[in-house]
Amino acid sequence: MTSLNKEQYNLGMRLFLRANGVYYAEIKRNVTRSLKTRNEREARYRFKALQREAVLGKLILLDKSPSLTLQEFSKEYLGWMEKNRAWGTFDRAALSLNKFMEAVGRQRQLSTIRERDLENHVEYCRKRHNKPATINIEIRQVKAAFSKAVYWKYLKENPFRGFRQIKYHKDPPKFLSVDQISKVFAVIGDNRKYRLIFALYIYTGARRKEIHSLTWADIENDSIIMRGKGYKTRVVPLSSALRAILQEYERGVGRLFMVSLKQMGKQIKHYLREAGVGHLRPHDLRHTFASQLVMAGVDLRTIQELLGHSSFTTTLIYAHLSQPHLKTAVEKLPY
Repeated sequence: MTSLNKEQYNLGMRLFLRANGVYYAEIKRNVTRSLKTRNEREARYRFKALQREAVLGKLILLDKSPSLTLQEFSKEYLGWMEKNRAWGTFDRAALSLNKFMEAVGRQRQLSTIRERDLENHVEYCRKRHNKPATINIEIRQVKAAFSKAVYWKYLKENPFRGFRQIKYHKDPPKFLSVDQISKVFAVIGDNRKYRLIFALYIYTGARRKEIHSLTWADIENDSIIMRGKGYKTRVVPLSSALRAILQEYERGVGRLFMVSLKQMGKQIKHYLREAGVGHLRPHDLRHTFASQLVMAGVDLRTIQELLGHSSFTTTLIYAHLSQPHLKTAVEKLPY
C-alpha cells in the first residue's frame, strides 16, 4: 500500500469523465478511482473530498490497476464499439462478450481474469455445439476487448495475449459449377430483383451485407464500389455479363434492393434448393466467384484484391484449385 502525501497531491489529481458517462478521479499516474456518479456537481463534491484526504495523508490506495467488474467493463467497451465500429462488428462483439460473461461470471473483477477463464469459455462454446470457426471468432473478440482494457489502463497486460485459436480440419470451399449456375438462373426466371442479386454474388464475389447495402451511386460505368467489413471499400470491375443484367434496370436513386437482409438470404436459399444445390449456402456464391476465377487461371493475389481479404492466408483456401494450372506451367520448362 502507498499513501498519497501533499507533495504528490501538488503534482496533480484530476477529475475526468469516461466514455460510460461515469466520473473518475486520477489519483496518480495510471491509478484511478470511480466516483460512482454521472452527475457533474456530485462528482466535483466527491473529488474535492478526495483532495482533502490526499492533503491530510489519509488517502490510501492499493498499488494496482483500478477494480472493475466484467459487466461494467463490457458495458463501457460496447458503448465505445457502437460509436466507433460498424454495426455488424459491434453486434458480433456484443454476442461474444455476453457468452464470455455467461461462462465466467458477470460480476468477476476484471483484475482477476486469467488465461484459464478463456479456456473455460472455449469449453462453454463446445458444450453449446459451436463450430470451431465460431469459437475462434469468440477468442478473437474477447482478446480484442481485453487489449482495449489494457489501453484504457484498467489492466497492466492482456491475460489472453498469447492465447491461440483452436486448430481444426477445414473443408475446401463449396462452389457452383458453370452448369449449376445456369440452373439457378433458370429457376429464378423472370424475377428481375433476384436475378440481379444472384448475378452480383457470382460476378463480384460480394458478401450478402455488401449486396444488401448497395446504392445506385455505388455503380459506375465500368465498376462497382463494395463497402465491406470495418468501413473498408474496394472497387470490383463490371463484367460484360453483369453489365448486361444491370441494363435491364432503369437507373434509380438510393438502395438497389428494398428487402430485408434475412429475406434476401432466405429467398436465395430457396432458389438453390429448387436448382438441386440445396447443400450450398448463399455465402458459397462468393466462393463460386473466387473458385471459378482460380480455375480460369487468375492468380491468388488478384483474387485477394477482388474479394477484399486483408490477409493473403484467407485467400489460400482456394489454392488447391490452382494445382492443374501449376502442372501446366511446369510442363512448359524447355529442358
